[in-house]
Amino acid sequence: MSSRYDIVVYGATGFTGTYVVRMLASVSLFKGKTIAVSGRSEKKLRGVLEEIFRDTGNENVRKFPIIVADSSKEESLANMARQAKVIINTVGPYILYGEAVVRAAINNNTSHVDISGDPAFLERMEHKYGKMARDKGVYIVGACGYDSIPCDLGIEFLKRHFDGTLAYAETCWRMNKGTAGYTLNTGTFESLLMGIKSIRDGGEAELHRSVVPDPVPRSKYTPSWRFPLTRFREPSFGAWAMPFPGVDKAIVERSQYYDFHVNGRRTFPIYPYFSIGSFFKSLLFALWLGIVGFFGLFAPTRRFMAAHPEGLSFGMFKKAGPTLEQIRETSFDYFFFGSGWEQGETPDGDRPTRKVTAVCHGPDPGYMCTSACISSAALALLDGREKLPVNGGVFTTACVFRDTHNFEYLRTMGVTFDLLKKE
Repeated sequence: MSSRYDIVVYGATGFTGTYVVRMLASVSLFKGKTIAVSGRSEKKLRGVLEEIFRDTGNENVRKFPIIVADSSKEESLANMARQAKVIINTVGPYILYGEAVVRAAINNNTSHVDISGDPAFLERMEHKYGKMARDKGVYIVGACGYDSIPCDLGIEFLKRHFDGTLAYAETCWRMNKGTAGYTLNTGTFESLLMGIKSIRDGGEAELHRSVVPDPVPRSKYTPSWRFPLTRFREPSFGAWAMPFPGVDKAIVERSQYYDFHVNGRRTFPIYPYFSIGSFFKSLLFALWLGIVGFFGLFAPTRRFMAAHPEGLSFGMFKKAGPTLEQIRETSFDYFFFGSGWEQGETPDGDRPTRKVTAVCHGPDPGYMCTSACISSAALALLDGREKLPVNGGVFTTACVFRDTHNFEYLRTMGVTFDLLKKE
């Protein structure tokens, strides 16, 4: 293992992969770490390294070793995995290309982190490879990007600072755009369509029950009922919001299931929301999302949408992704509103009497925050071995990183967790 590179970034020529390599090259936490890059084209990989050298002035970037690997060629993936302690996998959609990389990592005693936001893929990896990873003593951790480190570690942060017993938590995130606006890379739209296809194919409920088989005790109390399009009226956050259809809720549920059965900590449900602006904007976005969700269920219309992402998303997604100006101007806030009882009070007696608000704040969520999150995850696996679960396995982020220095790593890279108010 000592002859291996500390980190191999697979998919380094992709939009997200390039930002990850830039993060590793520019943050002092990774000084002294051996880093290699991997992808299908050696020429393109060299071009990426040259571009990052020009941007950062880090001469060492030019010396990053190159490993040619292709998701369709398992031997090339095995060759890559044999040379890594941790693989940072940025090649999606993971439902299509992720499993081969996970399998190669486990077979070659290599830990693996990715930025998948597809619950079906993530739970399939735990169901299919959990025992194999434990036997090998390696750590397979999915959803290490904006999906879902801010939410999963944010809930862990809320638990630590609540000073009592939580009954439930509502969460809501917003993106703070600059004057240049913001666009997403079309790869994200493709992943959205693949997620819809997974729902259409079915079997998700059975798969979820296979990784979360036993019910866990929860409070009888829930938040006040909200309309699907609702307005938060918190002192720290007042905005229109709607239920967030992403992976955060499924990830937190798995983390809490593990926390209850392994650590004996009480669980509580979360209710995730997201805000995109005014009532009118929210209504239009909900309508667009409903249309995409419906027509994404059918193969012919799904293929048509995949072929025309820019026009059908009214410019929300572009092949070129966001501009550098857009990324620099954008940030996010992820709020956590936890309700429960103070220490000494009897849980589930009267309605919750205590409320604590926390927030995770960081730079552009799509690429800067995601790069920070997955880079910090890889570093925690490398340097925090004594703080990880004793055996390897397939984990969510809070399960594996709760006792490591991940919060400190993230703060160094601009992603912070703070308390706002206790009532």
